[in-house]
This record gives sequence, C-alpha cells and structure tokens, in this order.
Amino acid sequence: MNIEYENVFCYLGFGGIEPNPDTIKLVDECTHEIQDISNPKYTYEIFDIKRQNKVLFLRGSNIIFSEDDILHYLKDSSKVALIAATLGIEIDRRILLYMKTQPIKGLILDACASAAIESLFSKADSEVKSIALAQDLYATFRYGPGYGKFPLHFQFEILQALDAYRKIGLSVTESFLLSPRKSLTAIMGLRQTMPLKGENRTKCMSCSAVNCQYRKDESLLE
Repeated sequence: MNIEYENVFCYLGFGGIEPNPDTIKLVDECTHEIQDISNPKYTYEIFDIKRQNKVLFLRGSNIIFSEDDILHYLKDSSKVALIAATLGIEIDRRILLYMKTQPIKGLILDACASAAIESLFSKADSEVKSIALAQDLYATFRYGPGYGKFPLHFQFEILQALDAYRKIGLSVTESFLLSPRKSLTAIMGLRQTMPLKGENRTKCMSCSAVNCQYRKDESLLE
C-alpha cells in the first residue's frame, strides 16, 4: 500500500507550500505506523444493469437508481462495479488516541490514513478496470456516495450488496457514515465505448464541493 506524500500534504492543507523538516519527519513516522497497524481490505463485484422507464436496477442486488445525476452518469454503461475498501478499526483508535494526547501527530496520522485509503481504493479500481478491459468494456471515473448529487444513504445499499461486513468488516452508521472511518465506497460504470477525455473525471472533479480544501487542482488532471 503506497502512501503518496503529495496527497498527505494536500490533506494537511499545505497546497504549494513546502512542509518544514519537523512535519516531514512526523509524516514519515505516521506512514510507517499506518503500515504496521492497518488491516487493508477491499472487495468489489460487477452487476448487470436493467433499465425500466426512468429507473435503473442492478441485477442480483436490491439497488435501484432513479436519481437524475446517477442515471446520467450511467447512461452509456451496461454494467456497474460496486467497490468498498477499509484500513481497519485500529487506525481509527490510534487517531483518536493521538488527538487526545498528541494533537498535531493525530492530525498528521489522519491525513496519512486518508492518503492510504485512497491508494488502497485505487488498487481495487485498477483491478476492476482490468476485468472490464478483458470483457472489451471501459470504466468511467469512480463516483462515491456523498459526492456531487449521489445520496449518502447509498453507502448502506452498496455494503449490503457486497456483503461487506462479512468480507472486510465494513459497516455503516445510522447517519450513513462508514465504520471504520478510514474507508471508502464507490460505483464505476462499465461501457462499450471509451470515455472521452473530459468525461473520465476524478471524484474531486465530479464533486459539487468546489471550495473543499482537499480538492485537487483540476489543471493537473487534464
């Protein structure tokens, strides 16, 4: 599991500012700590799409999409991949401990864990893309609940369809937040035509939270 320091510094809000040596040292320590205590796991499954009127069903699951935003996102797709990943509960416990005893280290460990789960999730979606290509299908950008107009309650439906608690120990709270906290879910459309350059956006580019401090510079993603 590769943790990219550039992403860590982005989560910490450095932007283009060079971190000082003490910060870099703490990032090194936290990165190694995450490698030692995390329990990285992911799971995914590909479902066929059934369309009826203005509703989209995932065959073999209880998931139904009727939101215009999601229907537009999947308009050219014949299949959908559901993906879930987690770093495990010990990361959450360690972050909470440091927030109480060493707040600065807690913030840095939190940022390193965010970069780590992104890296793990990228490994999972790379596997999905490889499976899709073997079937002459192309994957869209991944799209997760809570981004753009994708309702957060789909966290529950995705985990249920993937049997994620049994497989990777991932569950969802009553407010539809993932537990463990350093986890991600998303969907990816699989289609017969290759997405155009402007279509295959990142999750940051598809999110409506344009002023988010974690949002990546879109000019770097062209």
